[in-house]
Amino acid sequence: MPDVRAFLNNYAAYLFWVVAAVWVAIGVEGGSVLMAWPVVACALSGLLLKFRPAWKITFSWAASTAVLGLLISAYQVYAWVPLLAGDFSVLAASALGLFAVLAVVHLFLLYAGAVKPLQTQAR
Repeated sequence: MPDVRAFLNNYAAYLFWVVAAVWVAIGVEGGSVLMAWPVVACALSGLLLKFRPAWKITFSWAASTAVLGLLISAYQVYAWVPLLAGDFSVLAASALGLFAVLAVVHLFLLYAGAVKPLQTQAR
């Protein structure tokens, strides 16, 4: 079985960029300019992890980005729950699933962002 930790260490920057692309799609589909915050944060985290992993700010920025995405996803789950019983139950269920998965992905990003800079500094 492949080592998840090694995968997250090697591809943390790319994972942040993929999540930024997901947030772009959510922002475009929802028409919300507020979704630009996680896009910019994830893209910058990916850049920092790729090109400057030993900087002191890289760990803080990546962890903050992951927490930001986790909080936004958790809030979206909270906001969609009341709509499960109404006319928008199908839309609410799919949105809940999407944002629940995105919240778990941000937990993985939190771990990936925390591990990458520490191993780079040890070299």
